Amino acid sequence: MNTTKFKKNSHKLEVTLSGDFNLNAVSMITEELADRKELSVDLTHSRFVNTKAIIFLHKLMTSNPPTKVNLKNAPRIFFELLNALGLHNEWNLNEIIEP
Repeated sequence: MNTTKFKKNSHKLEVTLSGDFNLNAVSMITEELADRKELSVDLTHSRFVNTKAIIFLHKLMTSNPPTKVNLKNAPRIFFELLNALGLHNEWNLNEIIEP
């Protein structure tokens, strides 16, 4: 069974999720993030991203000072949710999404 992996230094947290990006994943990330100002999440093993995850990311990116967010291998549902929530125009996906 895959487990979520964390790699961290004083300013950045890198996460490889073992499953979906949901409330449980948000809770784990929040615990590990602390006051770091960069977050990278690998969604390779995520089939699903829910609104709790989107809200969490949005709050991070709009906080003062903002947290730099980078997402790798986001599933299609992520983009569909952003569109449904009207955030696809607000988020700079070229800076956030990594193929």
